[in-house]
Amino acid sequence: MTDGTRSAAARVGLYAGTTFLSAFLLFQVEPLIGKAILPWFGGGSAVWTATMLFFQVALLGGYAYAHFLSNRLSLRRQALLHIGLLVLAVGVLPIIPREIWRPTGGGDPTWSILLLLAATVGAPYLLLSSTAPLIQRWFAIDRPGASPYRLYSLSNTGSLLALLTYPVVFERFLGLREQAWLWSAAYVAFVVCCATLAWRVSRGANARAEAASADAHEAPSFAEAPAEEGGTAAVTPMNVALWLALPAIASMMLLAATNQLTQDVASLPLLWVLPLALYLLTFIICFGDDRAYNPRRDVPLLALSLALGTWLPKQVTLDLLWQILAYSFVLFMCCVTLHGELVRLRPAAKHLTAFYLMVAVGGAAGGILVAIVAPAIFVGYWEYHLALVATAALVLGARGLEFSRGVRAAKRGLSERQEWLVAIGGVTAVVGVVLLGWTLYGQIVESGQGVIVRGRNFYGTVRVYDNPAQDPTLTKREMEHGRILHGFQYLAPDKRALHSGYYGPKSGLGVAMLNHPGRPGPLRVGVVGLGAGMIASYAERGDTFAVYEINPTVVTYAESDFSYLADARTRGAAVQTYVGDGRLVLEQQIGDTNGPLAGGLDVLLLDAFNSDAVPVHLLTKEAFDLYMRVLKPNGILAVNISNRHVDLSPVIRGLAAAEGKEANWVSGQAGDGGPGVIPSVWMLVTSNRAFLDKPEVKASFQPWPTDARAPMRWTDDFSNVYDLLHLY
Repeated sequence: MTDGTRSAAARVGLYAGTTFLSAFLLFQVEPLIGKAILPWFGGGSAVWTATMLFFQVALLGGYAYAHFLSNRLSLRRQALLHIGLLVLAVGVLPIIPREIWRPTGGGDPTWSILLLLAATVGAPYLLLSSTAPLIQRWFAIDRPGASPYRLYSLSNTGSLLALLTYPVVFERFLGLREQAWLWSAAYVAFVVCCATLAWRVSRGANARAEAASADAHEAPSFAEAPAEEGGTAAVTPMNVALWLALPAIASMMLLAATNQLTQDVASLPLLWVLPLALYLLTFIICFGDDRAYNPRRDVPLLALSLALGTWLPKQVTLDLLWQILAYSFVLFMCCVTLHGELVRLRPAAKHLTAFYLMVAVGGAAGGILVAIVAPAIFVGYWEYHLALVATAALVLGARGLEFSRGVRAAKRGLSERQEWLVAIGGVTAVVGVVLLGWTLYGQIVESGQGVIVRGRNFYGTVRVYDNPAQDPTLTKREMEHGRILHGFQYLAPDKRALHSGYYGPKSGLGVAMLNHPGRPGPLRVGVVGLGAGMIASYAERGDTFAVYEINPTVVTYAESDFSYLADARTRGAAVQTYVGDGRLVLEQQIGDTNGPLAGGLDVLLLDAFNSDAVPVHLLTKEAFDLYMRVLKPNGILAVNISNRHVDLSPVIRGLAAAEGKEANWVSGQAGDGGPGVIPSVWMLVTSNRAFLDKPEVKASFQPWPTDARAPMRWTDDFSNVYDLLHLY
């Protein structure tokens, strides 16, 4: 191998290595920073949606910056400016959110999240996101005739590897601070590689490269133009519109499908990164090989996936594993077809940065539609329905446009038989899209039938409706949050104060409240998680109940459409609701000598886990330290861990042991103590011997299963939900 060959190979390796490292860091930081800020904003899935919106907008900024450099500056000036900004961005490291960004109140935190991310990771992320288009442009100038799109495929491979390794390697074995420092060190290594590449490209620019650069300084015209060499598409207004629309709907589909999964399961990186990994995989497949996307094969598979996607939203009891597989198939086929059509419309290399800029604009637009527009105009998660219909319509339009262009290019008409076949196929496809839209619209209409009131905000969708029964005295008013029942109340006057649901007399809550040594005197009780307010059925004269609920819509509906809170006040209890994340508000109130925590609580009830969307930050060592501070020394911590998909008992046992407390398991059965009681699992954490030694209390405790998992202790810096998941 000659010196020139070695030098060329080394330069290509530097291109590949820098591209791969930048993409790896780009997508490794997303779940890392998303998990880091979850405890500050309630731990809900909407935090990830807002985080994704920021990264999509930052990606757009990076692509716009790359487009500006490539089309306005010489290679030497590009190198100097880019190296300077890379070095300056090192100043924000390490990427650990500072306490000044910690929220202090309730309300929609979307803008707070966006500002926090901009201050913490904005500069490094923007520069990392500019790497793919910028280096590909440098590669096209440095090595004329070689396709730069292979680097784009390599970039997405690095992104995919980052996503897949985060939940199974980095999150499971490293704390957040360790992850942040490791990422920051890798960023410094990237800066060195990128600066070296930029300097070499600028110094090695020959006359041919400068000529190509000068040609790139001419802004691409979006007027009708002939197709470029190599089978690439012309830069026309219609093609540019598709450059925007195709990635916009793909991005919308990504976030909508992620919402469908995470709203009812858990806000954990596994369910964040899987949809995003599939999304990236479609980029890798489609951009890696022009023949990977085959419309004759993939469009029929898309039709199958759309039918499955229409069926899924109503399958609320489907096992988690099947939900994940089904939503993944729908998302994958939608994105394969959308990105496949996008690849068929890509332009020549000299328009590369403009093309990526339009793709980024489309991706950001899709994110804005889901994260900001949809919560403002929809009262349900209907962006998923909209994305399904838009995918079908857009792919149909793109197929029709390519067919008509092919006919015009052939300069010969179709035979009569071909015209009939085309007409029949076109009408069938249009009718299929209309039927899809009508079916999904029917689901939206059906979701509103019998609804008394419903609303949507950052924390999800809430609706209240009456559920009639054959026996009129058993007719219930129910509150549903997402697809999960969050409480109900019998409408019959003699049954509306019953202890029912997860809160029957023999449930963990019933055992704690009915057998507390402080009875029959008044108790001071804290409640994290309001729902319909069913826990207030235990409030008696003289009791003080402080209820913490993160979703203001839930508080409004509990006060206006259910009578649990009003009835408790009528009985003589002092019941006050506080809007905000339970842990954050407790931290703010703990030093207030005139507040609800003054003198300590007799009982603290954690009822924020039975929705299946587990706010992990409420189950860490730091959180339990806080609970022990707000409880009296003999206080009782009652935790409702009734859950379809996550077994939280090992965490409660481990944290209780760390606090020197005893943890006991109480399993309530359907019908225990009255009508409407449903199975529940509670953990009671206390060292109150007067309570624990009561015969009726001892009788309520169940022995731990012989195959029970070993106790574990989560912290704010480290938690691992994956080992606790039930997929079936």
